[in-house]
Amino acid sequence: MLLRQMKYFLAVADCKSFSEAAEQCYISQSAISQQMKVLEDELGAELIKRSNRRFQLTDIGEYFYSRSKEIVKETEA
Repeated sequence: MLLRQMKYFLAVADCKSFSEAAEQCYISQSAISQQMKVLEDELGAELIKRSNRRFQLTDIGEYFYSRSKEIVKETEA
């Protein structure tokens, strides 16, 4: 797992949109979606429950979100 993937995940969760997060992170929407899939595969857990054009964080996703926030904040300090 890369710190960059954590930042992408945080952007997706904060923006509540893959396309807005992609724009914010200066990458394509397909690239951010692929990175989220790679992250979930590496963790062996579903972080985002997708349905049609909407999504929500799973319980594991919520936990990962809070831990990622802390880790990113610490690395940027």
